[in-house]
Amino acid sequence: MFKFFQNLINKNKNSTEIKITAQLVFKDNNSPSRELLKEATALKDAKKIDLACEKLKEAYKVKGAEDLMIKELLRLPMYLQIAKKNDEGWQLLNDMNIKYLDAHSQAVIANQRRIFLQKEHKYTHALTFSIWSICKEIELCRHNIKESFVRIDQNALRNKKYNFSSMRPNSKTIYGHTPKGNPITNSTCMMLTERIEIDSSINGVRNQISSLLKKAKLEENIEFLSISISEYLRSTENYDLESIHKILNSVATTETI
Repeated sequence: MFKFFQNLINKNKNSTEIKITAQLVFKDNNSPSRELLKEATALKDAKKIDLACEKLKEAYKVKGAEDLMIKELLRLPMYLQIAKKNDEGWQLLNDMNIKYLDAHSQAVIANQRRIFLQKEHKYTHALTFSIWSICKEIELCRHNIKESFVRIDQNALRNKKYNFSSMRPNSKTIYGHTPKGNPITNSTCMMLTERIEIDSSINGVRNQISSLLKKAKLEENIEFLSISISEYLRSTENYDLESIHKILNSVATTETI
């Protein structure tokens, strides 16, 4: 196989130049930004929360900040909450929700908003974002499935172009086909589909919201809400907070957050 691949490259030297490049991305744990994150953690542990907040703000401005993950950026609103600066922390979460629109960030931010409200004992409000977090996790799964389809279709096109498929065994399990008809032999898509099925089921919803329903003193509505939310999750791929509020407003008075 390797000889064939080398021959393929040599064959094309006189016609089309083939360039093979690889980009390696390394996470620098010792960057100025991450060093400041460590200092912020130490200050928080020392109960110097205001200084810890300032240290985080500094960390987000120096070299290496561009490589920080969303979970690292979400530390500041939670630190601000500990510092009794709840309004500032919540506003920061809202700003981040507008700024970071990729599927992964949206799912992480939605869950963090739920945690923030739960820590303030605003359980009905937290329930809204618990459901919203389910929506965003499902959206993330769908996004990853679509990305997998794109890669499968690209690989199929490449294999057909260079006749790679004839060199590979055909004994792989086929879990389905992409919209373009190419076989899915990676179990990832199947697992993501199963996760969507579980998370959007009545039992899946019930397991997610039961604890918050008790704290919000709405546990008598668990069956109605589990069914209603499950139906909503399976009725559309375009979720919105207003629809969630309408479902919750049918059993409790909630303020728009």
